[in-house]
Amino acid sequence: MAETIKLLGMEIKKKMAGSISSPFADISYLVRKMHDACGDSAIIYVDDDKAVLAVLDGVSGEPGAEQASSVAAIAILNHLKGIDSPSKDDLQEAMVQGHTHITNGFTTALVVVMEKNGRFFSASVGDSVLYSIDKGSRVKQEFLQKRIVGEGSSIFRYMAFRNVVGSVLGAPGDMEIFFKQGKVEPGEFLLLVTDGVTDNLKFDVDEGMVKDCSGERDLKEIIGEKKDEKAIVKAIEEEVLARMENKVQINEAKESLIIKPDDLAIICIGFNESKDGYDRMQPAKKPIRKKNKR
Repeated sequence: MAETIKLLGMEIKKKMAGSISSPFADISYLVRKMHDACGDSAIIYVDDDKAVLAVLDGVSGEPGAEQASSVAAIAILNHLKGIDSPSKDDLQEAMVQGHTHITNGFTTALVVVMEKNGRFFSASVGDSVLYSIDKGSRVKQEFLQKRIVGEGSSIFRYMAFRNVVGSVLGAPGDMEIFFKQGKVEPGEFLLLVTDGVTDNLKFDVDEGMVKDCSGERDLKEIIGEKKDEKAIVKAIEEEVLARMENKVQINEAKESLIIKPDDLAIICIGFNESKDGYDRMQPAKKPIRKKNKR
């Protein structure tokens, strides 16, 4: 039995969120609109052998951001869901399919395939981030953000150019794809987020220069000792929204935080190995759609 969840920016009025379970993993997810149109999208596909996850962030300030992320998400999903054990080449082709299907706008994309033994393959175009969370609640950034600024940049340059990514889907010219593979153990998590999360995390500075912009330390404090994917997603959402609402700014000798209101896309998958008694997958909960209050 297979289940598919599509959270497409062009369909999201305020927020879509929910959870789904497979024989080897539990997944919690949300996409939340913070702009006039939601540029973020996400897709989740699970069957007995694999999970396919992706978060996409349409480039804000360009027309068609929500269409670009939505169209690319569907193309990536359609390419990968029918492949029993997707390889690096399959992930690359999925990105190409997403790229070629876009007719308007640009988008970043982060795609992860997890197999039932805990092995994962991932591919990234742009600056969305994949984190791993181990049994000790330690957070590790699996991909460096592919931006023209980062560690070693001055704070002022970093803040001025942190929205500029090196490559996106839908743009003319060469597309730069980065790959990572690894393995998670039972009780560990993978976390996929767009820059609506990462740009609202604290970053370390030293004498006016960016020392560490991974967000690992701040994210670990937000997550705490939580061992449930739903609680992890909820904690991140609530903290980032509180920071956006209160417009908290920090500019100290050792750390900085400059708030950036943005759409959010978050997927957290917890690996559990094959669960005893699972003959088929639990049905997905219907995604929650929250409407604006009048």
